Amino acid sequence: MANTGYLLMSISKKLKYNLNHALTDLNITLQQWSVLQQLAHFSQTANQVTANDLAMILDMDKPTISAIIKRLTAKNFIYKTKNSHDSRAFDLFLSPAGTDICARAMVISDAVLNQFMAQLSITEKDSLNQILQKLDREDLQ
Repeated sequence: MANTGYLLMSISKKLKYNLNHALTDLNITLQQWSVLQQLAHFSQTANQVTANDLAMILDMDKPTISAIIKRLTAKNFIYKTKNSHDSRAFDLFLSPAGTDICARAMVISDAVLNQFMAQLSITEKDSLNQILQKLDREDLQ
């Protein structure tokens, strides 16, 4: 029997590789896509988000999130404004181009995931999602 932890890491690695490769058509990386996706989520909830917030949510260190934000700003996918509560922080937002690229990346992400999961039946997909959600709720620390 294969080690469950190894299988989870192996599958995660394959899925990340496939998605990262597919996103090259949009000239973004998987990490950039994760930041854009979070900004899209926060724009829908009308909540403000800073680089520190994103670093915590995405489990990235500050230099990594800072570099990603610089790249996305240079591509005109995001913009920042001064945070009203902390003069050292900036609130981050998707630009119209960022909103467009985010929507296009979502289509690619969905296609990659559908292709990746194609060999599973509907029942198996539902079961897998339920199991993963149950494990995701557990505090493993």
